[in-house]
Amino acid sequence: MRTTITFSDLLHTGHSCNSIPYGIGLVVSYALKLLGHRFEAKIFKHPHDLAESVEASPPAIACFSNYIWNSELACEMARRIKKKFPQTVIVFGGPNYPVDREEQKRFLVAHPYIDFYLFKDGEEALVELLKALFEYDFDIMKLKTDSLELPNCHFMTGEELVTGGLLPVIAELDDIPSPYLSGIFDPFLEEGLVPLTQTTRGCPFKCTFCQDGDDYANRVKRYSPQRISDELEYIAKRAKAPQLMWGDLNFGMYKQDLNTCRTIAGLREKYGWPMSVELNGKNQKERVLEAARIIDGDDLSGGAVTLAAAIQSTDPIVLKQVKRDNVSTEDMVGVANEGQAVGSSSFSEVILCLPGDTKEAHFKTIFDMMACEINVVRSHQFIMLMGSESASREDREKYQMVTRFRVTPRTVHPQRIFGDEFFAPEIDEICVANSTMSYQDYLDCRVFNLTVEIFFNYGVFKELLALLKAKGIAASQFITAIHERILSSSGPLTPLYDGFLKETEELFETREAMEDFLVQPGVKERYMDGELGNNEQMMYRALAIFDHMDILHRIAFETAEEMLEESGSWDDQQGEYLAELFDFCLLMKKDVLSVDDQIKKTFHYEFDKLNFCHFDADPWTFYKPEGTNIIFSHTDQQKKLINGYIKLFGRDNYGLGNILGSQAHVNNFYRRVETV
Repeated sequence: MRTTITFSDLLHTGHSCNSIPYGIGLVVSYALKLLGHRFEAKIFKHPHDLAESVEASPPAIACFSNYIWNSELACEMARRIKKKFPQTVIVFGGPNYPVDREEQKRFLVAHPYIDFYLFKDGEEALVELLKALFEYDFDIMKLKTDSLELPNCHFMTGEELVTGGLLPVIAELDDIPSPYLSGIFDPFLEEGLVPLTQTTRGCPFKCTFCQDGDDYANRVKRYSPQRISDELEYIAKRAKAPQLMWGDLNFGMYKQDLNTCRTIAGLREKYGWPMSVELNGKNQKERVLEAARIIDGDDLSGGAVTLAAAIQSTDPIVLKQVKRDNVSTEDMVGVANEGQAVGSSSFSEVILCLPGDTKEAHFKTIFDMMACEINVVRSHQFIMLMGSESASREDREKYQMVTRFRVTPRTVHPQRIFGDEFFAPEIDEICVANSTMSYQDYLDCRVFNLTVEIFFNYGVFKELLALLKAKGIAASQFITAIHERILSSSGPLTPLYDGFLKETEELFETREAMEDFLVQPGVKERYMDGELGNNEQMMYRALAIFDHMDILHRIAFETAEEMLEESGSWDDQQGEYLAELFDFCLLMKKDVLSVDDQIKKTFHYEFDKLNFCHFDADPWTFYKPEGTNIIFSHTDQQKKLINGYIKLFGRDNYGLGNILGSQAHVNNFYRRVETV
């Protein structure tokens, strides 16, 4: 009789990390290849499915992945399983684990129900652990007493931490069978989880804020072209989610990626999938651009490809402090800057409050991205990732980091196992000040980032920006003027900004204080109701875009008019054009999730032609005195895309925020225009 082993990569209900459990699937596939005759594998994504299985029949071994977004959930499920069935062996693995030996010991002492922790790559490590468990007939006390050193495996025996040697990375990744091609992911594809896969493993860069910045992950290995092609074809035939996610840290940077892009282009033509793909190569600008051209083909309407430039900062001091100065910023910015030429959206990620960061440096980074005509400039908070160099005691002291604690959005909801209800909220530790940035500067940056999200990202006012650019007014000047306008006096967006700032400051000085607050009467209910614990940046952007599009247009257009007047380039003709442009933009962008609406209106400018050329033309050459009738409506493909995202993320404020923050190019949500 084969031994039952459960493998769980658990998902909090409604959380945005709703991808197929690729990492743990690789571990399962490799173990089945070598020891499949000895055990039966059961893979779980949802806690209630795991609970139902364990209650019916306890496994001999319960394995859990440990990421920042599911650590507490995994730990709480494991603790309860171990309490109910002490004979079940609990095995953890994943990046949310310290690299310092003393901190590793403290982690395992704090989690005594974890029998073994697999450090770094888990495929070969699990096989070696299973062999030892079979040999010891699951007598883990004897195995631990013998202090058996197993590769990539850590455990406590008494007060001693036993750590086996570190295995080299697997040289031939094809030695790991594909969990897609074997069929073990079919239920997740059918369910509609987002397909996640990879073509390479490892990253050549050493960024201190990243868990893959150490020497172990520095060597890049690649799956064979045939494996990649077969896997993508298999996924395309079965995927219900519209997008494809990469586990690669630098997809698009290598010459072999071009072949993968040709495969994707063929799948888009054959199956209409994937609808969106992200290219995130940090260097090799021309190669990344060629990859985008291959995927989009002759379709320059945009929407399929997002060119990601994870800049983090353009400040040379910051880049040096985080060991990011070996990445070609010029290449990354150049990729995004030239994205429009190949019909792609461009996306830049900035991290606030990195070592050496200042308010001025943060603003300048955002302005630099705007000057490069990047479509999306998204600022993230600096999360202390366990296992990264930045989270070490040495770096914290060196840069005088001040950290606070918050609940990870959408992780406070009831779970149940063995008839008992429990909560397992995840808690993030974020940096809110350091030796060069005060807490008030941090708050000022956060509020400005909200303005960027609402009024700049995804080209929501690209039509205005094109006109202002032609008059010598930069996007950074426009956004700054809007920001100052909103903060200078009370207006219709004041409650929204006040709510954002209030939620931004929902922070606790210690993890213990955060945990104490969570157990107070009624607090969990406030989190579940959405009163507390939201992704405030995405949620408040969603509230602005979906509930206040009229107000946003009024603020943007009034600001643009004032700036044009101040520049001396205002006249009556320009006023007439802006009045019609206001109506045109609003009809395209208001209530975009109402996919069955069809609207017709007469204009004196050929806005359909201006829109096609991204308004990069003299609008008065498109003036038609007799008028032009334009119909606004969603295409069938748009309806499918929008309904797919609504199904994936939901229509509540948090779900809408995830839609706006996903890989989808939001221009694909706007109504298409057609001249009658």
